[in-house]
Amino acid sequence: MTPQEYQLTTTLAQGSATWRHYVKNLIANPQIVNLSNFASILSTTTQASAGTTSANLVQFDTIDTVNGTSLNNNAVVFSNPGQYLINFLGQFKFTGGGSGGNITVWYTINGVPSSNSAYTFYLPTSNNFQLLANVEDINSFNAGDRLNFYWWSDVSPNANVALTYVAASSNPTRPASPSAKISVSQLN
Repeated sequence: MTPQEYQLTTTLAQGSATWRHYVKNLIANPQIVNLSNFASILSTTTQASAGTTSANLVQFDTIDTVNGTSLNNNAVVFSNPGQYLINFLGQFKFTGGGSGGNITVWYTINGVPSSNSAYTFYLPTSNNFQLLANVEDINSFNAGDRLNFYWWSDVSPNANVALTYVAASSNPTRPASPSAKISVSQLN
């Protein structure tokens, strides 16, 4: 057994001599595996556009679940360094009148736009048309780093587009739909 294999088996399996023993130990004692860091954070409010010359900070107000991360002033704050998979979902709605247009979503790390993180979607001119924007990326974060998401739109007039929350409903029973949600999972 190489030193790396020994370290891996003793660290993850607390002394399991082989992978077979590791699997048996894991099934019997799932707590032996260290939890990775993660977050699921969402918004339960509708967020209007501030206009074509403004970057709109996505506001978050609800922590679904977190471990090794936190929510502070609309930012995901990382407690531990590592590679993370980040996923953003934003539910945009065109409320009618005027013209449709583009919506761009991007993220910043410590207030600096992350390279190649912007994605643009087209919201057509159609009353009450909704678009689910999805941005996914892998990036490295240090302890204390802050992750924020922003959006911009050239829909005119700007009052005709919003990041939209949909309340729970019935007949049939349906859960609420957040206006925005961030999921973060540590990869290493």
